[in-house]
Amino acid sequence: MHGVMNKLLRFILKNVEQGAATTCYVALHPQVSGISGEYFADNNLAKADSLGRDIVLAKKLWDFSMNWTEKNTESPNIVI
Repeated sequence: MHGVMNKLLRFILKNVEQGAATTCYVALHPQVSGISGEYFADNNLAKADSLGRDIVLAKKLWDFSMNWTEKNTESPNIVI
């Protein structure tokens, strides 16, 4: 059963190189230089789904992130 699942997941999931391809493309390719604030998927300009465009949800995430980072940077616990 484990082998069958692995074979099925290969068709759905990306390997490391495939997963990094869009990030590398957007960071390095001259065709997209100067493009900012856009969403890319599989090396193409794409439209984010409804959750990715939800302004209210984005504000909640921003507020949560700011609150969490403020709490966790006041007295950092650095272990060396």
